[in-house]
This record gives sequence, C-alpha cells and structure tokens, in this order.
Amino acid sequence: MKRIIAVVLVGMFLASAVLVQPVRAEGLLSDFFDTIKRWFESSPFGNLFSTPIKRMETLTLSFYPEDFEFDITEPVNMSTENTEISNFKGTINIDMNNKLMLLSETDTSLKIKENIGTIGIHGLKINSLELKDLKLVIRSGNWNETTENGTVTIKDFLGTCLVRDGVIELEGNVSKVIKA
Repeated sequence: MKRIIAVVLVGMFLASAVLVQPVRAEGLLSDFFDTIKRWFESSPFGNLFSTPIKRMETLTLSFYPEDFEFDITEPVNMSTENTEISNFKGTINIDMNNKLMLLSETDTSLKIKENIGTIGIHGLKINSLELKDLKLVIRSGNWNETTENGTVTIKDFLGTCLVRDGVIELEGNVSKVIKA
C-alpha cells in the first residue's frame, strides 16, 4: 500500500512538473524536467502542453486579401500620400483588385473613396480578428512563419495597420495568437 502511494505521489509530481509552465526546479532535476518539456513540445502532442500567448507580444502580420473590411469602433488617425484623417470611426472597405479604399463614417452619411497607395492607420484596436485561407506572413521576436493558404486568429490587437498594393500589414501588440 505504501509503495502505491509513493508511486502515485512521484507520478503526480512528474506530471505537474511537465504540465505546469514554467518549471523552476533547481539542481539535478532541472535538466531532467527541461528534457521532458522539450520532448513534449516537439512531439505530435506538443500543442496539448503549450499555451497560447497570454502576455502582450509584439507581432507583425502581413496578409494578402482581394478585399477586406475593418469595423473601427475606437477613433483612429489615418494618413495617405495626399490625405490625413483624424478621429475616424466607422467602416473601412479595402478592394485590392480595384485599388480602392472606401471609408464610411459611423452615425453620418460621410463616405470617402481613396486610391490605395500607402495608407497608414494609427492607434488601431481589434478585439478579435480571424483570417482564413489567405497568404500569411507572421513575425514575432525570433519566430517567422509564412503560409500560402493559412488561418490565424489574433486577440486584443493594438497598433498600426499599413495598407499597400496587395498587402495589409498589422504591426503592434496582441494578447493571443491562434494558428489553425
């Protein structure tokens, strides 16, 4: 009976050391736990033991849509080669095929049509953004990933958006990145 209890306690200790992030064991066991953690992260079951980004991380996300729509709920400042707009709140429709951007102000009938050259949107807040089946380039720290037909969801984005011919680039902080 004592052996069963001892085996269960040791098993629970090892399992908690592998599953709890981060492991802070010092001495002889730290190398052992680090090896187990690296093995689980590199195994096919690695996603079971990893957690999405919880703290704010700097991210650069480039995607290549034919058209795209932003609903801007918080005022942003925008700039193009010819125009500056302050405190814009509304909908931004981007049509890459026709190289046009249409701004529709919330609570007014104001609409602005602008040719896409280089457009900067500053102070952009996005609670959640899901991009499906698009060419994506994601950079964060030492992590770089490119896919021709990928899906990603970002949460709590705060930063800048740059729209150029064929590409939209978000650069700022996010609290979570989920790849599918």
